[in-house]
Amino acid sequence: MKKRVLAAAMAGMMILGSAGLAMAEEAVWPNGDVTFYCGYQVGSLTDINVHTIADWITEKTGATVIVENNDVGGGANLAAKLVQAEPDGQTIMLIGMNCISNYYSDIWSVNPADPEQFKIVCGFIQPWPNSGCMVMTQADAPYSNWEELAAYAEEHPGEVTVASIPGKVMDIKMKALFNGTGLSDKIRWVSTTSSDAAAGLLGGNINIIMLDEYTALSYIRDGSSKALINSRVSDDFSMYEDADREIMEGVQTLVQAFGEEGEAYMVPNTSVVAVPVGTPDEICAEITKVIDSIDEETEGDWYDRCRVNGGTSKYYAFSAEELQEEWARLDPVIKEICEMQ
Repeated sequence: MKKRVLAAAMAGMMILGSAGLAMAEEAVWPNGDVTFYCGYQVGSLTDINVHTIADWITEKTGATVIVENNDVGGGANLAAKLVQAEPDGQTIMLIGMNCISNYYSDIWSVNPADPEQFKIVCGFIQPWPNSGCMVMTQADAPYSNWEELAAYAEEHPGEVTVASIPGKVMDIKMKALFNGTGLSDKIRWVSTTSSDAAAGLLGGNINIIMLDEYTALSYIRDGSSKALINSRVSDDFSMYEDADREIMEGVQTLVQAFGEEGEAYMVPNTSVVAVPVGTPDEICAEITKVIDSIDEETEGDWYDRCRVNGGTSKYYAFSAEELQEEWARLDPVIKEICEMQ
């Protein structure tokens, strides 16, 4: 009798132990429907990225992900809602680096670079590389690299006109570079739009604009413009075809031009997945794990969808610690730029 009771007790303990193990192995996130805030226009590139990630979360976890769009103030209302949401990981938001400028321009009531207001989970860059944009000038300009531009601007203060497109990521990249190198007060900023900046470059009334690498390549190929510097720090151009790779390798990166100091002039175009402050680390780890896994896709429908933005588009994940440190560096840089306007 005692043996039967002992055996039954041991069996029960084994069952409970197995159940406990199963519970321990269960994912702590998501726990029901997930709301994904997107402060960008429906159908925009970032909106497509958000829906790609949302569908990936569903694919990996089975959870329903509801994307809520509100592009008023670059997502100002959604950001205010996020900081008030339950810290359970069920409400997340995609925030771009340019949203720091929204705060210093009094558009947002909260600063996404402040760890007491937002908790960064992870981030990604699309398209790769991290901050690759080209500073362009006319093909016949009297300077062909950054050093020559700096010397010319010193000798002819106020003569070089540089396109300023307030509120745009590339405007922040451009101004961070000119401010950081001390060249900003030697040139003349011309406030304009993206299309007018390109037209001004081709027409000759604007000397300097910034373009993404793919667009810049088309200007270089047709002989209308030349690149002075690339705002990236990486010199990996392996994603380009041979002819384009040769062009890209002929343009200095920030590190090639300035050494390690060049990294301080870079403004990475990183998107961040953020949650309310107080969200447990184990939940953030699960969110990161799911989003990071999208980079495991190297072919097929998901890979093609990740490349919707063009030939170099892909997701590259960054850790929360790395991003928080980077955004802390950018906070005063962007504040200075916003105070220029």
